[in-house]
Amino acid sequence: MTKKTNNGFGLADAIVSLSLLAGIITYGVYFSSIRLNTIRSSNLIRSINKEIERDIERLKLDLWSYYYDKETGSYIIPQGQCDSFLGFITFMPSWSLDSNSIGDPIQSWRPGPERGKIFTGKNVLISREIILDVTLGPFDLSTNYAVATVNYRAQWGAKNEHWLSIDLAPEAHSWCEQNI
Repeated sequence: MTKKTNNGFGLADAIVSLSLLAGIITYGVYFSSIRLNTIRSSNLIRSINKEIERDIERLKLDLWSYYYDKETGSYIIPQGQCDSFLGFITFMPSWSLDSNSIGDPIQSWRPGPERGKIFTGKNVLISREIILDVTLGPFDLSTNYAVATVNYRAQWGAKNEHWLSIDLAPEAHSWCEQNI
């Protein structure tokens, strides 16, 4: 009688081993791509938030410095300037209207890679739109109750999402008090 020795895997063992290896690799790649997609989405959201925060800071700076006179160190506001709050905001230096936004004061921009690596390719469009609401009504004749809402939208890929809304009022510095 001859004795047989087994020096390795058989065909069935090799097929089972390769199938398990392929399954493990497939799940590994799948979960890695989900993780990377989550990280990219997180970075994109953070970068859009930072870009909108920079824009709000620019608007605040413009609002604070619009009627400021450096020589006297005080605010000088021409008579009747607060009657058109929408006109006041849209003529600020940081607000340039889109050429296609006739009637609607909308400004759009695409942040570039200088704002963050996530914006490479300029695939994100951020828009801000101002809407004036004067329906709050004058409870006191010495106060202007107009409120402007600035709506931010972010668009990338197939997504077009409302991101943030802020309210602006001409009473921020008590500028628009009317003398009765």
